[in-house]
Amino acid sequence: MANINKIIEHTKKWEGTLSNATTDTASKYPSPYVYNGQSGWHTNKGITYATFENASKRLGFANNEKNFIYMPDEIWLKIAKNLFWDKLYLDNMKSQALANLMFSWTWASYLGWNNRVQRYFTSKNIKWIKNDYKALPINFNALVDKYGEKKIFDELFEQYKKFYISLNQPANIKGWLNRADDLKKFSEAFIIINSPLFFL
Repeated sequence: MANINKIIEHTKKWEGTLSNATTDTASKYPSPYVYNGQSGWHTNKGITYATFENASKRLGFANNEKNFIYMPDEIWLKIAKNLFWDKLYLDNMKSQALANLMFSWTWASYLGWNNRVQRYFTSKNIKWIKNDYKALPINFNALVDKYGEKKIFDELFEQYKKFYISLNQPANIKGWLNRADDLKKFSEAFIIINSPLFFL
């Protein structure tokens, strides 16, 4: 079964540290903390202050300057695991590659993938009710068993790229697609089932 620890370092590699860039939509809800004489810090290690604030209430850590500005790894991992990975029950996913992809997609857009994944399931004759996240790994596991891990990963990855392109943000798309391609290369190393059993 999939394990979040296998995708953590790859995720961190693509995340910066503190950001107060006003071009980011997260700038609408900045933290109250000042760092190096500047304010407006809204994101650290890919976690927006809005997410951090919500997580502090749900997961029981303090919302303070130390934990946001200098975010310890244990808090970062607690947020990633509880609010993103566990949201989709990814521990139950047979395919680490697919779990990596769904985690990364959720990390980037939270639940912005709902409609696209629902249409993908429909194309495979699977009825999936949006927000039934417990059923996600069940559906993907069934598809992997039927069609093979690589085929399902490749098809879902194309949906992932199309999602970014559909956002129509020329200033960001190159970086997004570079990150996506790196995720694909990284995750393909985990693919061990290239065809369904009945083809063997």
